[in-house]
Amino acid sequence: MKNFPASQYLSKLVLPALAALISFTNVACDAATMKHQNLKNTPKEKEKEYSGKQSGLMLDTARHFYPVHVIKDFIDTIAASGGNFLHLHFSDNENYALESKILNQLAKNATQNTEGVYINPNTGKPFLSYRQLDEIKRYAKSKNIELIPEVDSPGHMSAIFKLLEHHRGKDYVQSLKLKDSEDEEIDVTNPESVALVKSLITEVADAFSGSGKHFHIGGDEFSYSADSNHRFITYANSLAAFLSEKKLKPRMWNDGLIKPTLDQLDRNIQITYWSYDGDPEDKGTAAQRRKIRVSMPELVEKGFDVMNYNSYYLYVVPKQNWGTSHDSDFAARDVLKRWNLGVWDGENRHNAIKDTSKILGASLAIWGENAGSLNSSTIQKYTEGLLESVIWKTRGDGSAKVTRQKRSAITYNAPLLERAYLDLEQIKNETIVDLKANNKQTLHLLQESSLHKRKGLNVWVKGSPQSNVVLSSQWQKTGKTTQKNGVDYHAYQYQDAKLWLDKNLSIVDSQSKAKRNVN
Repeated sequence: MKNFPASQYLSKLVLPALAALISFTNVACDAATMKHQNLKNTPKEKEKEYSGKQSGLMLDTARHFYPVHVIKDFIDTIAASGGNFLHLHFSDNENYALESKILNQLAKNATQNTEGVYINPNTGKPFLSYRQLDEIKRYAKSKNIELIPEVDSPGHMSAIFKLLEHHRGKDYVQSLKLKDSEDEEIDVTNPESVALVKSLITEVADAFSGSGKHFHIGGDEFSYSADSNHRFITYANSLAAFLSEKKLKPRMWNDGLIKPTLDQLDRNIQITYWSYDGDPEDKGTAAQRRKIRVSMPELVEKGFDVMNYNSYYLYVVPKQNWGTSHDSDFAARDVLKRWNLGVWDGENRHNAIKDTSKILGASLAIWGENAGSLNSSTIQKYTEGLLESVIWKTRGDGSAKVTRQKRSAITYNAPLLERAYLDLEQIKNETIVDLKANNKQTLHLLQESSLHKRKGLNVWVKGSPQSNVVLSSQWQKTGKTTQKNGVDYHAYQYQDAKLWLDKNLSIVDSQSKAKRNVN
């Protein structure tokens, strides 16, 4: 079992008791209309927007906010690894993490914290200002990285509704919502609701102008039945046509795609495919969904452009108290050894797509719902090697620089990453960090400034003679030694925290880079 479990989201797909009795007489388009629409929307030749595969990162900035400098660090990793896009998921139930005149979330009315992050005084939530976004745009352009914004709808709208309540009142918001729904969703059949979403799309498209060719319209985890699904398809087609007028290519999650209505969907919409069944815990629910949902191979066969966002291999859900990068190192090796672009259905390799030339690309996705107080920079450092591995496997041998070490990791259980990380704010007291598991590694310490809050912290680090620990001059050798589980340790102290280092390790000075023995 992987250390990064896929998000266990419960989809709201409602299935009738007997699928055979489902009536689709209320589908908006008849067969002739659908045929005409598909001919109209299918390009004569596939537009190749990039040479090679598209590869990059989806970053959830709505549920865990990332300051500008950390987003730049992610862009650096994408660029250095041969990737070409950053998909920003800033719109979700928990937060709308971008300045907005429509939602009255303005930098001039906000406070700023010590990192320069803008905080909405009404919600207490952080957001990027337009000026900060412009800085990110310039930086991404300098690295040839496309920015892809996402305004999620018709579900995941709670944060938007909350901002609108402050701005325009509860009655207005209530008029936009889907009636008798347990979730915070807009009514896709209400022209006023659709107009609101289009106005937000326009505002965001203008803010991101010049930074890319794609726009993500969401479409995940919302309420629909087999009988009502055609309403969502009509809605998605309307947004796609709206974006096409702006010369933008729409993207959408695969949750709302079912077999009976697929032929109505605009083929210009590119599908970001994350899960066949939404990863429910109940096996019966999963089986029901698989009967009616569209698989990734079926989408490819129908001529859709599809991106692989496999929720088993390519989803990361960082958790608070994530003390070291060990788990992400494991995930990176797992991607290199067991995943390829054709593996789309969790761990299942039996239904993998053999001809991956028809798959547009893939993305790592970092979700933020469980991150808690985990530092944004820590998440970036921990996932750096995993992101690099996903991009490399997506683009292939010739597209990115590949070390001999990484090549051997595919076949053998060889070390993958030369850099390992330890977060001194999150690490649990008395944790033993074993660098031997990855052999030749150099351990870097993160969040040293938090040590004043970690009274009496003891961390044990063991490893081989090929392993190193990078220490600043603030860490002083105490002269204390002890043996634990057959390993001889020497103590180094900074403030009230102690690092107990295996005598076989070497210490690298963080300033001079000089190396010395622990003992």
